[in-house]
Amino acid sequence: MTTYKGIKGFTVQKLSSDPTTDSSVGQIYYNSTSNAFKYVTPGGASAGTWSSGNNLNTARYALAGAGTQTASLAFGGDDGSFTGASESYNGSSWTNTPSMNVARGFLGGLGTQTLALAFGGSETINRNETEEYNGSWTTSGTLNTARSGLAGAGIQTAGLAFGGSVSPNGETEIYNGSAWTTSPASLNTGRNILGGCGATNTAAIAMGGNPAKAETEIWDGTSWTEVADLNTGRHNIAAAGISTSALAFGGNTGSDSALTESWNGSSWTEVGDLATARRAIAGTGTSTLALAAGGGTPLKNATEEWNAPDLVIKTITTS
Repeated sequence: MTTYKGIKGFTVQKLSSDPTTDSSVGQIYYNSTSNAFKYVTPGGASAGTWSSGNNLNTARYALAGAGTQTASLAFGGDDGSFTGASESYNGSSWTNTPSMNVARGFLGGLGTQTLALAFGGSETINRNETEEYNGSWTTSGTLNTARSGLAGAGIQTAGLAFGGSVSPNGETEIYNGSAWTTSPASLNTGRNILGGCGATNTAAIAMGGNPAKAETEIWDGTSWTEVADLNTGRHNIAAAGISTSALAFGGNTGSDSALTESWNGSSWTEVGDLATARRAIAGTGTSTLALAAGGGTPLKNATEEWNAPDLVIKTITTS
């Protein structure tokens, strides 16, 4: 009888637990704990899925977010009227925190759960106020151009704001922890209600925007460069990650969308959809561990967590 050893020249390993390192990709082994033959395949974005988390306390859309999947802050938005409500997420549930000083929606957000920045937005008129969160919200330096529907990247002391509702919709401003400076370089494609993310104010990515744009641009600290388009143009899109590894999800293509796309630094790939189609979501986290909170319409309080494992373990069956 032909054996695996006879074909491949080595025996199947016997392991008590599943492997966790990249060097295991391609291996077939016997798991003695589960009494099953298994094999290891590459993970990554194509293996990612959305799963349900606990709901926001206040259902709303047009809110902003900051932080990671297990330590997020969601703030502002529209729950029937503009709100300054702020909530923190610990990976399992949301807790109300002190509200912003200025109620508004379609605002920008960046930073971490404990050191966040909120800027711009709308509340009957376009706003230029900036607020810093350190357990409570404190007013800081105002944007040079009041606007809503803008995006952001970076950290509380080194932020970036770009796009928005004031023509020509491409203005970029840089924050130093106390004041905003207008950059001479604007987005190549002016737009509002776009998506954007980035770990620093010298490396960011902008995507989508109104009306149903697919254009993507990368910021290098000095200028914006056009790169590969989204597969599906849309506005009111959420994003998580950095300029070389990002996730874009939800939005509006004429109706609320569940589409999710992964960016690898050169191109976008469609991956697993959100369970709940929606637009104007708060997005936080990374391209492999992201969080989607709120959105609408109708107003949603749903939270979803995105997980893209490095490895996928599959069980060998005889069927």
